[in-house]
Amino acid sequence: MKEQRYRLRLGDKIAGYLRRIHGTDFYSPDGFWWTGRSMDYAQVDESVEMRDRKRTRLYEWDIVRFKPNADKDEELGVFLWNKQQERWILRSIDTEIDYHLNVNGIDLFNGSDFLLESHVFLNPDLQRAWGLQE
Repeated sequence: MKEQRYRLRLGDKIAGYLRRIHGTDFYSPDGFWWTGRSMDYAQVDESVEMRDRKRTRLYEWDIVRFKPNADKDEELGVFLWNKQQERWILRSIDTEIDYHLNVNGIDLFNGSDFLLESHVFLNPDLQRAWGLQE
């Protein structure tokens, strides 16, 4: 089983990070130094298993700048988990088009296609507009 990563939050504040390796949890306030000592948190954001072009790990609810294809201008998008399809999507904030990150095992984007801009949990208006709940 591979490693799983999560961002831990208390509301709109990032409290730290969690790594789960073979069922053992490790916690870190900054993502660099890890311990088995649990942290206080209320929300958990799952890693989308990618880093952006600055090597920042990306998580659900992250707002990133991306280019849907070579012919289009850059847009802002949000990583969301699609429960019906059981896959990650990138929803364009401008057009509300959902882009799949992977189709039939083929990656349609790589981390260098993204640049972290913000987080949806810092944008309650966008959460309400899309009906997103923690």
